[in-house]
Amino acid sequence: MKFQSEKKNKKDNQCFKWSIARASNLVKIHPERITKQLEEQAETLNFDGMAFPVSWKGIDKFEKQNPKILVNVLGYEEKNNLFLRISEMTEKEREVNLLLLEDKHYVLINDLSRLLTIQMTNHTEKRLFCFRCLNSFTKKEVLDRHREYCGKHDFVRITMPEKGSTLKFENHKHSMRVPIAVYADFECMTKPIQSCQPNSEHSYTEQYQKHEHSGFCFYIVYDGKNWNRFCIQNNLRMKTWLKYFVRVFGTILKKFGLLKLNQW
Repeated sequence: MKFQSEKKNKKDNQCFKWSIARASNLVKIHPERITKQLEEQAETLNFDGMAFPVSWKGIDKFEKQNPKILVNVLGYEEKNNLFLRISEMTEKEREVNLLLLEDKHYVLINDLSRLLTIQMTNHTEKRLFCFRCLNSFTKKEVLDRHREYCGKHDFVRITMPEKGSTLKFENHKHSMRVPIAVYADFECMTKPIQSCQPNSEHSYTEQYQKHEHSGFCFYIVYDGKNWNRFCIQNNLRMKTWLKYFVRVFGTILKKFGLLKLNQW
């Protein structure tokens, strides 16, 4: 992981200030040092009325006072990153990503791709991340097109269950009981087809199989009990086969009184 920040200053607690300033003044040698250039860079930013260490409301205030900068904050826990604050500002010239450590110490994330990609894949390809949904992309223009759509929706973060845990439906009070349930399954046979050789210089979809219907099966549950199960195989043509399916389904509905004889 790559971070750039100053050594923790116990006197002023201004790690947020120096990290933001360092984002516009990246250096390879001793990035933790508070140099004269870093102080001059900090003076170009508006920190008026801000208390240190900086709270979430303080970051909101900073973004309002510095319209060209947006700030995202990540946390770090047991080798995993936690997204603590995602800026709601989208039309900004500069994006600054910070890491908040347990002791309320901010550090600048210099290479976000290295920090996050290692948790997703073993590939070393640089990726660009959307903070609203955590999707990643390899090209900036693709990320920009995605942000136009993603910015219209609420923040989304996928949380996966812990390894070995079990998910099950528990809110049965929200479910609705129905007297009959019909589960239908359709079967097809795949037959190879012959086609022309596609042009490898252009994008193409190669069709090599044709799905031909061979039958369907109903499984009926009535009032909590398995009422019937039967499968039908046929060699009818597609249009005739669909009509036959609808007729069989209508017969089932009439059987349970859900349709009158003249309604189907």
